[in-house]
Amino acid sequence: MPTPIITFTSDFGMRDWFVGVVHGVIHERCPDARIVDLSHAIEPGDVASAAFVLEAAAPDFPAGTVHLTVVDPGVGTARRALAMAAHGHVFVGPDNGVLEWALMDPRAIAHALNESKFFRHPVSRTFHGRDVFAPVATHIALGVPIEKLGPRVTDPVRLARPRLEPRDGGILGRVAYIDHFGNALTTITTEALEEAFPRVGEGQLWVEVVGRKIDGIARSYGDAPIGTLVAIVGSSGRLEVAEVGGHAASRFGFGVGDPLWVRVRGRE
Repeated sequence: MPTPIITFTSDFGMRDWFVGVVHGVIHERCPDARIVDLSHAIEPGDVASAAFVLEAAAPDFPAGTVHLTVVDPGVGTARRALAMAAHGHVFVGPDNGVLEWALMDPRAIAHALNESKFFRHPVSRTFHGRDVFAPVATHIALGVPIEKLGPRVTDPVRLARPRLEPRDGGILGRVAYIDHFGNALTTITTEALEEAFPRVGEGQLWVEVVGRKIDGIARSYGDAPIGTLVAIVGSSGRLEVAEVGGHAASRFGFGVGDPLWVRVRGRE
């Protein structure tokens, strides 16, 4: 059996012991597991940002990877806990929309985590990441099928996703995530650009965000002088807005939810 890979995303931060304890619980049951920390810098309770991180990162992992995501403002309430098979991977987390990318697979199958024999006991009221989600993710990585974990769920919570809107010959998207470098990653993907602007070169496009216009889509961050605002298709396959050598979000006040408009030059 290949060495299991478990990714881990949370809003726990790195100041406290919470991330380390989850690692410990996983290694107690599976010492050989490879744990990949995607991010623990999610703002507390920010389900949408955690969902974005998972969507951006999960496709780069091999089939069979288990993705543990714990951003759980409803811990201790009646919210369900889920395991989901989708995209050739398995996802474990609360039923609050954080697993939205998994649900985008039309073949996704979800099961509630009801079988307490797969939990760590006693189960804390406030730390299901340690006592429920991490042990379950480890059992899955060791080969337990998700149907053994609890009943099938056909109505998981969905995360509202902003839709791209046609606008005067262009498309209107939104800023979806601000990364560590201050780059504003958007809801507009490479595929969306190709569909909206067939046979139109990237240099023929205008990008406008928060009243600032950017001429063309750059090929690299270094295509313009330091301090210049550029639009670029980043490594996640999404259009992003960046300041060359700077922090675009801080300097220009970009934030999640801000509208971003792409159109053909000459039609503005």
